[in-house]
Amino acid sequence: MPIEFKEGGSGYSLGVEEELPIVDATTGELVQKVEEIMSRLPTELHESVSYELFQSVMEIKTPPCASTFEVEKHLRELRSRVGSWAAACGASLASAGTHPFSRYRDQKVTDQERYKNVLRTLRWIAQREVIFGQHVHVAVPGPEEAIIAHNRLAEQTPLLLALSANSPFWQGFDTGFESARVKIFESFPRAGLPPAFPDYEAFEGYVDLMVEAGAMEDYTFCWWDVRPHAKIGTIELRVLDSQTSLKDTMALTALTQCLVAEVLEEVGPHEPYNRHLAIENKFRASRYGMDAVFYDAHGKTTVPARDLARTLVERLKPHAQDLGCEGELEGVLEIVAGGTGSQRQREVYKESGNFLDVVAFLIEGTRPALAEEQS
Repeated sequence: MPIEFKEGGSGYSLGVEEELPIVDATTGELVQKVEEIMSRLPTELHESVSYELFQSVMEIKTPPCASTFEVEKHLRELRSRVGSWAAACGASLASAGTHPFSRYRDQKVTDQERYKNVLRTLRWIAQREVIFGQHVHVAVPGPEEAIIAHNRLAEQTPLLLALSANSPFWQGFDTGFESARVKIFESFPRAGLPPAFPDYEAFEGYVDLMVEAGAMEDYTFCWWDVRPHAKIGTIELRVLDSQTSLKDTMALTALTQCLVAEVLEEVGPHEPYNRHLAIENKFRASRYGMDAVFYDAHGKTTVPARDLARTLVERLKPHAQDLGCEGELEGVLEIVAGGTGSQRQREVYKESGNFLDVVAFLIEGTRPALAEEQS
């Protein structure tokens, strides 16, 4: 059955979603206060804040934005205003890919049928999904362009994940991974790296098969790292850990936008990506972050993640100039030089040996006024 793709138009407009943990202002534990916070939010914020699977997390989301500048403006306001309403309920926002020590068994599912059904179907797999991500939507002109962008972003997923790594701790211990979040989420069906579709018809065929098999209701139950989002005319990047620093959020947003612009402005042919190699490189990214060394099949050589990031930023500069996001793209180099969120969390824990100090660091960094200073 055809899946109508809403034309996103030209200009590579953007939308960003951030899943933000809600923590008790005193204990630092995840706290089930989304209902209380949502009930107090002013009416004008209702379309910009939504529920997630558990009551200890909420999602903030921008409207469609013409530029990264506009995205940053909306996210800054949302972090600030929603954070204030959380504070009125005795809670704080502490953005990261995982919470350092709260137990998943203590979390309560949101009282919505979609979420209840996910929990009924997936049980323990869904119960563990106390994780938090950043999603970036980039508008594309049509369905075939969505598949071209799908393959390019999937190919670049290992580097994007390495740059975003912000989940070293889980259930009160150091996992040894830079992004434990993606390893937790990969246990979901239809998660992880997506199929390497040759065209949009192949994507439709996959969805038809899964619907016929009773695996899902529609394509929104494909929880891949990258997916075409037909209803709104975008390609959606979903692999990123939620960022503590808003500046890091914007750097990753600019990088995603520039990658889409680059591939859609290239002269074809556009081939599906090498999924087998991407899976291996993605594991290295989740384990080692920016210390990872990726294999390049074209050059038959290994490339350190930091070198790959620097080269990519240099290559994308003309697109960043066209899109007006030069400053945000430069933020990628600041992550390379200054460290990822995971590295910063480990530094805090190494100094004090107390996970509560890590949560305090996350709370401070999530506040918009301090986000730039801590990046």
